Amino acid sequence: MTQLSAILPLKTRGRHYADNIARCDILFSSLRHFTTPDVFAKFLIVVPHDEVEEAKRYAKAWSDFPVLVVDEAEYFPAFKDFNQPHQIRPWHRQQIIKLNAPAMIDTEYFLVFDPDCFATHPFTLETLLPGGRALTHLEKRNVDAKIWLPSAGLLNQDPELDKDGIWWTPTILSATICRHLHKRLEELFHTDWQRVLLANYTINWTEYTLYWLNADREGDLIERFHTRAAPGQRNLHAEESVWHAGEFKDWNAEKHFSPDSDGLFAVIQSNTYIPPEKVIEKLRPFFPITLQPYERHESLSLKMRELYSAVARRALGLVRRGP
Repeated sequence: MTQLSAILPLKTRGRHYADNIARCDILFSSLRHFTTPDVFAKFLIVVPHDEVEEAKRYAKAWSDFPVLVVDEAEYFPAFKDFNQPHQIRPWHRQQIIKLNAPAMIDTEYFLVFDPDCFATHPFTLETLLPGGRALTHLEKRNVDAKIWLPSAGLLNQDPELDKDGIWWTPTILSATICRHLHKRLEELFHTDWQRVLLANYTINWTEYTLYWLNADREGDLIERFHTRAAPGQRNLHAEESVWHAGEFKDWNAEKHFSPDSDGLFAVIQSNTYIPPEKVIEKLRPFFPITLQPYERHESLSLKMRELYSAVARRALGLVRRGP
């Protein structure tokens, strides 16, 4: 039978990352309730070098799953060469980690998580890989054109905004399609694909749009490795997740955990800064949640450094685009 891996890039320091251990506890609590650990051949948690030992301590709470804590330094040497404040973009680095999963796993498919995801319904391996292909949530590309245009520009191709495209995390990716993307980027720029993406830190490319656009360009890759939910089958994503803080109060958890809801996973996005305790209040009626004590790494200097980095990148982006 086709197997499935999982990958979770994790940071616990800076911006909205200070409560990511609690978010991981919520995620793994939901997985315990709605599936079994043997669904995953390997569950990678990829962390910055200076967070490895701490992550290993926290990961003991999730060791009923085949968890392996991976040091970024082992697989991403190029990260050390892009170390100026304006070049350090955790959002992009996490996306590169996801695209590099084929170098760290032995399966064709892998499920991508962020700490702010959680399951809402039971699932099995066959649920996620019906007929041996990845269950995929699709939306029209023109629903969010701003994420498709930069990636299409980087790949030198038409974004074809009238077509469907893959949606946000969680999602299931193919190792074969990732490798095809790596090859395409290296053919276009004549250097290692990770360096290509790191060097384009002023452009809002995203991992999934790059992945999908190149697969679509190459012909039959999408049909070979991806499939929509069949009639009567749930999508990967709930109909509504919480993407902005103002949506949280009225987000109806009961609706998304009910038998007639249409999604397997939902998200309460970490950059809303909604405290984990508030999230747990919403979710605990639907599955048991166990939290472990953790240290919050948060400081004004970290926030100021990241604010400076964002402003500098934006200024550089305007300069490069010109008048």
